[in-house]
Amino acid sequence: MVRQAVILAAGKSTRTYPLTINLPKPLLPIGCRPNLGNLLLGLKKAGIEKGIIVVSFHADQVRQRFCHQFEGLFLDYVEQGDPLGTGHALKMARPKLERAPFLVLNGDDLLLPKAIVEATKAIPSLVVAPHPQPTRFGIVQVQNGFVKKLVEKPQTAPPEALVSTGAYCLPYECLSLLDSLQPAPDGELRLTDIMGPIIEAGLKAVVTDDGWIPVTYPWDVLLATARLLSLWGTTDGDDLMLPPIVLGTIDPTARVEGPVRIEEGAVIGKEAFVLGPSVIGRDAFVGEGTVVEGSVLGARCRIGSRSVIRKSILFDDVTVGSDCHISTSVIGRSSRLEDAVRVKDRSPTGLTVRSVVRGMVVDSGLEELGCLIAEEVVVGKGVVLYPGVKVWPGQKIRSWSEAIEDVQG
Repeated sequence: MVRQAVILAAGKSTRTYPLTINLPKPLLPIGCRPNLGNLLLGLKKAGIEKGIIVVSFHADQVRQRFCHQFEGLFLDYVEQGDPLGTGHALKMARPKLERAPFLVLNGDDLLLPKAIVEATKAIPSLVVAPHPQPTRFGIVQVQNGFVKKLVEKPQTAPPEALVSTGAYCLPYECLSLLDSLQPAPDGELRLTDIMGPIIEAGLKAVVTDDGWIPVTYPWDVLLATARLLSLWGTTDGDDLMLPPIVLGTIDPTARVEGPVRIEEGAVIGKEAFVLGPSVIGRDAFVGEGTVVEGSVLGARCRIGSRSVIRKSILFDDVTVGSDCHISTSVIGRSSRLEDAVRVKDRSPTGLTVRSVVRGMVVDSGLEELGCLIAEEVVVGKGVVLYPGVKVWPGQKIRSWSEAIEDVQG
């Protein structure tokens, strides 16, 4: 039985900027907790007893959040220092591993418990999945249930291609292959580069159709959260989502429909409407006549009157004024949106929304995508934010202006 796992959580994650400029990507909230917590719960479900977390970027934040135990799972940490690749990360973790099979997971992505459980049933194995944009990942050719070939980020791929999730279950003996691993042209040691001999020996392909959502870009936080919200009432949902329940206070004139979790201390004001699946965090406040639909509001969020929060994620301590309309957006910790802010979430061309990532225009693949705002941002009264616009930490957008492109200061 597999009882140990290595979680790779050291990267700087520039493609998820601005959400991860000051926050390690594994700590991005997905559903009811940081995504690393979702992975750890999945490991526990699979019978894992020890997790070794490889950290580097803001390592102190990860340690402080999870310490050395989470839900009965023992945690240890390895400092990678410079991010020199997945193979290097695994070499750093090797002294902490027992001489027994182990899992390797990316700490960034949402991998549902059922996929983790299936991965532990075959050694060695690789979890593979379909994806609408397969060229973003390593393409996996599967034959008779086994991996035949792994091609890293090809220029073209058939739409039905399977891709690597980066989740492996491996025998301890394969670690000796790391000793002769040579750096790639960019200087990184890649775990995929030791897969040749393992594929020849027989690497089982564990296919998951719906158990994996990669968090590569900031809008993937919306997709992963929507996936978890949709799972309420299922086995995976029960494993990762706290149950729908009303622990706070709801005004008699307010309405709550569908699966909704309202945490202790939260207040839903007069004639407000909360439509599930939604989560209203501890000590949050939803003002008079405001609508919250398919959204997650973090702890101590405050929403003014007659606003609409639709399919959005608000981190802790966000303030939204009155008469605002926020749709398919992510709002970072302690940001403040003043009255009458509007978020446009559809491209005027009718195409899927594009956004600039690391200087390149990236197609989100989404017909609806609002804004992506980092922490401690102030958006002035009456501001209009256009689809796919990103706002860097601490920025201030003056009242009655339009944000057509990213705001970096």
